[in-house]
Amino acid sequence: MRLVLALPFAVAALLLGGCATQSPAQHHAATLGGPASRVVELPGTSSEGEPRQVRVLVDEPALKLASIVLRDGTVLPVHHSGVPVTIMSLQGSGTVVAGTERLRLDPTHAVVLAPKVPHSVEPDPGTNLVLLVHHLGRAEEHHP
Repeated sequence: MRLVLALPFAVAALLLGGCATQSPAQHHAATLGGPASRVVELPGTSSEGEPRQVRVLVDEPALKLASIVLRDGTVLPVHHSGVPVTIMSLQGSGTVVAGTERLRLDPTHAVVLAPKVPHSVEPDPGTNLVLLVHHLGRAEEHHP
């Protein structure tokens, strides 16, 4: 599975605020800290491997994108991030536990968390869960 990161011209023009010295692509690249557009290879299936596998796909000042594979019901323990986070399931289903809330996670539902919200991820029993996690900005993650 591949994800294409690109910024539409209209959005880029708004961000530029009339700046004539940079093209929208140049401004976008400077904003993210990387190329204006690119293809990012996502994990395909949750075949054999370690119980928990984390791979950082993009790590820039404005965006961190990571894939996490949780195999055979492996739980991602409680942690938090200093920036907003979106968690999406590419494969499988489970629950994001944020305090007393239990939020459904599957390929048709994503979870959005505010900064510093402690949370864990529990795959459905006996299943593999492949996550795509977006961190909006750069901050340290806190794992106990």
